[in-house]
Amino acid sequence: MPSTMPPLPADALVVGLAVDVAAFAIHDGELRVLLVQRGEGPHLRAWALPGGLVHPGEELVQASLRVLHDETSMDLEPRHLEQLHTFAEVGRDPRGRVVSVAHLAVLPHGTVAVQGGNEVLGAEWLSAHNPPPLAFDHADILAHALARLQVRLEYANLALEFLPEAFTLPELQGVYEAILNRQLDKRNFRKKLLAQGVLTPSGERRSGVGRPAQLYRRAKHARTAAL
Repeated sequence: MPSTMPPLPADALVVGLAVDVAAFAIHDGELRVLLVQRGEGPHLRAWALPGGLVHPGEELVQASLRVLHDETSMDLEPRHLEQLHTFAEVGRDPRGRVVSVAHLAVLPHGTVAVQGGNEVLGAEWLSAHNPPPLAFDHADILAHALARLQVRLEYANLALEFLPEAFTLPELQGVYEAILNRQLDKRNFRKKLLAQGVLTPSGERRSGVGRPAQLYRRAKHARTAAL
C-alpha cells in the first residue's frame, strides 16, 4: 500500500542523529573517563567523548560500540552499556542540527591501553571528576553520566562491573569511593553491603602484606544493573 505521507518541503529541517559515549573505568583508585582529542574542526585538538553520527540502518547500541572502537582502537566491549539521555539543544553543534543519544559504559577491569583512531589525535583515560575543558556540550553529558553512575550505586550492583570476578571488600569500597569522590566509613560500608546479600565468599584468600584477605564474588541471585 503506497504511503500517504506528503513529501517534505524543500526548506524542511534536516537533523543528524549521533551517539556520544561516556565510558568509565577505575585506574589507580581513581574514576577515569575515556576521552579523545579531536583531529578536525570544530574544536580542533579539544578533548571530547567518543562519538559520531549513526549510520543508516544502524542500531544505537551498535553505533556506540563502533565509535568506541573506531576512535580509540580498543577491541574490548563494555561490561555494561546503557542509554543515558538525549541531548537536542539548538546550536549544540555549529555544523548543523545534531541530536545526540548519549550512552554510559563501564569498561572491564584492567582496561588501560587506548590510542587514537579515526579522525582523532589521541585517546586517554582522564579524571572523570576533574576533566579538561570538553568540546560541544560534552561537559553536560559527562555530568549526567556521573550522576547516573552514582545513583546506580544505590539500587543496582553496577560497582561490581568495575572489578574482576573475585575481589576484596577494600577493593569494592575503593570503587564506591572513586565514583562518589569521597571516603566512606569502613565499618559501616561493610555492614551495609554484606547485609544486602549481593556478595558471597569465594572460599579463596589473597596473600599480601599482613593477613590474607577474603575474596568475594557476586551472589548468583544478586540483581544486576538495569540495561
